[in-house]
Formats: sequence, C-alpha cells, structure tokens
Amino acid sequence: MTADAADLTGDLRRLLADLTGDLAALGAPPDTPLLRDGLGLDSLCGMILLTEIKRRYGVDIADEDLNLDSLASIGTLAAYVSARTADPGRPR
Repeated sequence: MTADAADLTGDLRRLLADLTGDLAALGAPPDTPLLRDGLGLDSLCGMILLTEIKRRYGVDIADEDLNLDSLASIGTLAAYVSARTADPGRPR
C-alpha cells in the first residue's frame, strides 16, 4: 500500500468512525465489511458516506459503480477512490 493509499484508508476510517459513532472503525482491518456484520452501515449512513466521498474526493461512486461493489470493505472502498483520484483520465 502506498503512502497515499494508506492516508486515504486512514481518512476513510475516520469518516466511518464519525458516521457510525464507533471508534473501532479506526483500527479495523482493510477487509472489514462496511455493511451488515462488519461496521454495520445502514442505508442512511451509506448515502452520507457516498456524499462525503463525492465532496472530498470528487468521486461519484453511486454514478460509476452501479452494483456498489466498491462498498464491500474498507479496502475495496479505499482502492476504488484511490484509483479514481490517481488517474486524471478516469471519470470522477
């Protein structure tokens, strides 16, 4: 994981901890699921997360990833956002 990816993962963990009110998100491993048995994001938190990612990073996950596969875990979310912000030619 590059320094930028590590920074992004840390930022996403802090955002998730704020959204869930659970500080355990700060130390959660990258393969921690965001929904259900993982961090337990509900639909409202999921929408707030997508809105914050679009605001902070200019990445519109809801528009680009129709299956929302990028929301499977902290790691998949960080990789998705990192790939979209690293390549200026990709849609944002």
